[in-house]
Amino acid sequence: MSDDSLRRLAFVANNADCEFPSMITLTYPSEFPCSGVEVKRHLNHFLLCLKRHLGKVLYLWFLEFQKRGAPHFHILLSVGLPEDRWDRGLEYAWLSNTWYRVVGSGDEKHLQAGTRWEDLREVEGGRHYVVKYASKTYQKQVPGGFRDVGRFWAHSLALTVTPLSIHAVSEGEIRQSLSEWPYLESTGAFMPRVLYNAARFWQPT
Repeated sequence: MSDDSLRRLAFVANNADCEFPSMITLTYPSEFPCSGVEVKRHLNHFLLCLKRHLGKVLYLWFLEFQKRGAPHFHILLSVGLPEDRWDRGLEYAWLSNTWYRVVGSGDEKHLQAGTRWEDLREVEGGRHYVVKYASKTYQKQVPGGFRDVGRFWAHSLALTVTPLSIHAVSEGEIRQSLSEWPYLESTGAFMPRVLYNAARFWQPT
């Protein structure tokens, strides 16, 4: 996974035109595929089932590898879990049974513990989780024997990133606005193409 791809992921997560109140995690049983083509086929099948089940939903998924070499997915969702305990239990059951069926697991332990659907405690929790994920490079290392990994992340087509506003400014004006930005000194003469954690310096503008 390239640095540019990680930066794009962090940018989309931070600026998507929706909130992510919940996250799904999908794991594999003790025996798992070592082909990105097969893994993505499982994921795409699951996402189709998810959209049929929830209706209109926005999502952002990303791939990691566990220490045992198995792939697993995290999926941020624009919908949360129901508050009613009974309805929540039905959603858990739907998730575990659907993923179990999609991967053709046959492992009873996997049916019981192969998935997780959790509410994110903070409104910005999903975005923060993705940025943290983007900094954990060790889980992006493709294990030996795993082939055709393909994309590490993607999102639903309807998920968009829309600028709040667009302004034409000179580099001198940018540097003046960012005079107190802590990273500017370390970059020296080089002006980064993408600025993170700098929005507060533009508030007056």
